[in-house]
Amino acid sequence: MHFTDDLGAWVAQQRWYAGKSHAPRFRILDAQTVPGAIRYLVMDDGGTAPALYHVPLALSVEPVDPSAVICRDDAGYLVDATRHPEFALGMLAQMGLDISRVTGFRTLTGEQSNTSIVFDEDGEQTIILKLFRNLHHGENPDVTVQRVLSNAGSPYVPRFFGDLDAEWPDVGRESGVACGTLAFAQEFLRGVRDGWAVALEAARARRDFTEEARELGTAVAGVHAALAASLETADAGPDEMASTGASWRQRLAIAAAEVPAVAERLPAIDAVYRAALERRWPRLQRIHGDLHLGQVLSVPGGGWRIVDFEGEPLRPMEERAIPDLPPRDVAGMLRSFDYASAVGGGADAKDWAAACQAAFVDAYAGAAESVELDPVLLNALVLDKAVYESIYEARNRPDWLPVPLAGIDATLA
Repeated sequence: MHFTDDLGAWVAQQRWYAGKSHAPRFRILDAQTVPGAIRYLVMDDGGTAPALYHVPLALSVEPVDPSAVICRDDAGYLVDATRHPEFALGMLAQMGLDISRVTGFRTLTGEQSNTSIVFDEDGEQTIILKLFRNLHHGENPDVTVQRVLSNAGSPYVPRFFGDLDAEWPDVGRESGVACGTLAFAQEFLRGVRDGWAVALEAARARRDFTEEARELGTAVAGVHAALAASLETADAGPDEMASTGASWRQRLAIAAAEVPAVAERLPAIDAVYRAALERRWPRLQRIHGDLHLGQVLSVPGGGWRIVDFEGEPLRPMEERAIPDLPPRDVAGMLRSFDYASAVGGGADAKDWAAACQAAFVDAYAGAAESVELDPVLLNALVLDKAVYESIYEARNRPDWLPVPLAGIDATLA
């Protein structure tokens, strides 16, 4: 088998490969020698739009993990370089970090879209490096936002340490070259727990979670305030409002066509949209863009940290940097509490979710310095999120469809 075929077959099996809905058509766009590896940039032309993947490979005498092996030749095994010390440490060094105290590392498995490596310094885990697998021209918004928040001294994100960029050929650009983010490093927080797991545990036990929800509302407001002070903001003019309204109605039309229960509620939902489009909107700014309980970390004795600022996965990368409505993040978290409660089960599930939502909104509204939390606009954004969820659940998890439908009814009520 040709090397490109071997490489493509391996890429297509990875969890971070996003082209599982089409037949892939791979080609090697670029290959660069880097410390400890060769960095291959692999283009998949099989989908509706080309996708570029970041695949560093290293030569190994013996494979550390059979799942990391791409192919074998007389010289040894060609393997995923994220498992190899020279490449992993080389990335940190290229970012300007002092690697003299690094005593070990481990590559995390199971991530959906990226690959993370945790490094030990003098025996303690202190650094986590995120290697982006799907590359785009321009700085990754996760890097932009985390750097800005870290530089502003925000206590609600891990400290940012550095990032790594690269160039590659791009015939679609006048210069013939694209440049984007390959990876970045930040503080590794020991003992943290995923916010979804923490909330779900509380929901199942029907343990009061309002204090945690309140602290999370304060954290989100703090992040929004720091982003508004550090990055571009803009008025929500007629064009921006019309564009948002068109997006709402497009999603609603798709949902109504695929989910009969949404079709029955279409007039009531649209009435909320119309009311929201007549309100005065807050200034647009950078936001998280895909905020839910799985995007926050609970630090033992240290409150919440917000992570993964890449934005909504289905939106083109260049759109994720456009200033947006801060209450969109609030709506995402409110829907996430609803999901935690529904999955947790119990007769009083709705009451548990409602208490968390009220505490979160109250804390956010009290701490937000630059955002007016208009309930009519917030309801429209919550409905838009639940409408999107109804499409997703109908297509992928029909048994879960009652969750967003109940959310739609609760918001309409």
